[in-house]
Amino acid sequence: MMAVEQGDLLRVEGLKYPVIVVSNNFFNQSGKAVVCPIVRQAAPGPLHIRLTDCPAEGFALCEQVRYVDLGARRCSKIGAARYYDVMDVSDAVMGIFDYQGQ
Repeated sequence: MMAVEQGDLLRVEGLKYPVIVVSNNFFNQSGKAVVCPIVRQAAPGPLHIRLTDCPAEGFALCEQVRYVDLGARRCSKIGAARYYDVMDVSDAVMGIFDYQGQ
């Protein structure tokens, strides 16, 4: 099983698009990862984070979070996103789960 880190860009067997790993490195040691797909075109929005200067340029779709068992699927690392892009994607995903009290 390949070790992955937060911000890695992967191709995963069974998934149409490349993905960005959003789960942290401690979680990823379990052989599982939380990822978001990366597509070439997307409608503008706060959950569509543009990735540039990386092997999988496009938009990370943060509302389409996936849980992937890396041990059960073949995957290959195609690069890594820039630090600031990783922060933006992580913030967008976390924002989905923020508590908004009344």
